[in-house]
Amino acid sequence: MSLATGAFFAMGTAIELYLLKVVGGYISILNTISWCMFTFLLGMVLGRSWGNEYIEKMQWHLRSRTVPGDDVLNGAVMVVSSVLLITPGVITDFLGLLIAIPMTRGIFREIAQNMVKKKISQSELYFFFKD
Repeated sequence: MSLATGAFFAMGTAIELYLLKVVGGYISILNTISWCMFTFLLGMVLGRSWGNEYIEKMQWHLRSRTVPGDDVLNGAVMVVSSVLLITPGVITDFLGLLIAIPMTRGIFREIAQNMVKKKISQSELYFFFKD
């Protein structure tokens, strides 16, 4: 892991902790913890319902050098949403909820589609990690 990557994650963690402290000051610590637990459970439900099936379909499409259909992109984006909701924090919860809302999911699906097209044009066969 490079120094820049480590600094990015350290900065992100510090910002998330600060924002949790600020939110805790406005709505109380108990309500903040309850909100984090609710979004964690919501992320678990989304992850179980969309799950590994869509990530495997995404990997298959990349290996076959085809752009995945909307259902596969939708599933992959929802998996990202569930991961963001499971991660405690204000920014991650906000992004996870934005992705989970059907009206704004299309924006993130377009971002994912552009990323996949870029990977295919660069002849990269895997989206995240090799098997």
